[in-house]
Amino acid sequence: MKPKKVAVIFLFILVLSTTFAFLNSTLVLATEAQKQKAEALFQILDNDNMSIVLAFSMLDAQNITVPNADTKYNQGLEQAEQAVSLMSEGKFSEASIEAVDAMQKFEETLRILEDALPVEPTETEVNAEELISLKVNITRTIEHVERLENLTVKAATAGFNTLTIEKRLGEVKQRLGNATRKLYARNFDGAVEELCIAKTLLDELTEPFARLTNLVTASNTEKYLQDAKIRVSVTKTNITLSATLTSETKEEAITALNNSEISLANARDSIDNNNIDEAIEELEEAKKWEEESNRAITAVAVTPTSVALTDESLTRAEITSSK
Repeated sequence: MKPKKVAVIFLFILVLSTTFAFLNSTLVLATEAQKQKAEALFQILDNDNMSIVLAFSMLDAQNITVPNADTKYNQGLEQAEQAVSLMSEGKFSEASIEAVDAMQKFEETLRILEDALPVEPTETEVNAEELISLKVNITRTIEHVERLENLTVKAATAGFNTLTIEKRLGEVKQRLGNATRKLYARNFDGAVEELCIAKTLLDELTEPFARLTNLVTASNTEKYLQDAKIRVSVTKTNITLSATLTSETKEEAITALNNSEISLANARDSIDNNNIDEAIEELEEAKKWEEESNRAITAVAVTPTSVALTDESLTRAEITSSK
């Protein structure tokens, strides 16, 4: 590959890296939707750029030049750099539009390069495919770490001790950063080694995260149980005092809530016996009886002020995720 092209490519990679650092530190002022869109667009640009770099490398190794691809690629680079500039000014919407335009130029570049590649596979092409696969592997691992970080932050906010996990995740991120830099430097073996170390460190976090998840699940289950007991008690009182419900409707609704309280009591026993799965099942059953009571009330067109039944849905996902 020509020195000038190498310089331009790695300059773009550096610009993207700077952009991600900026996103992580300052986009708290933007809406979450804007932040996620910007991150997604720049990640796609980064992946497309890596594919273009590898395709150029394959063609250069075979002394094949593609002027049209050079032109489209340079146009895409200019728009990508403009997107970065707009991002640094806080113009997130404009930056996203410019990033999409850059993405289109990159995709056009890739199509031109793919058409220029020899049909018969070569050793260089196989190596390029391995590099692309490694890049995807690193990216997916980074995304997995980000999800674990989000869980850790929520757990820490809820008062759980996550210092050990946070420290290990920091080590994993450092290794993944090393892997990315070595990949861009075409140090395939070095990148693979760093990625393997990162995954080994993640494997060591399996048990600590399992314990943390169990603690968070137990805590959230306990909280839901307490809230449900209060909710059912208040609803029963409102039904009893309602002047608009018939005695038959009251009896039907309160019977359903009595059944709900039985399930809540069973859930309490399960929690005390450290059987969280059974507790969650009992809470789900309790919720069904709450809904049955609500249906009995709404069937006679009770006004909203007559009965204050909170319409909450209970799922395992809600219980097991920290709040």
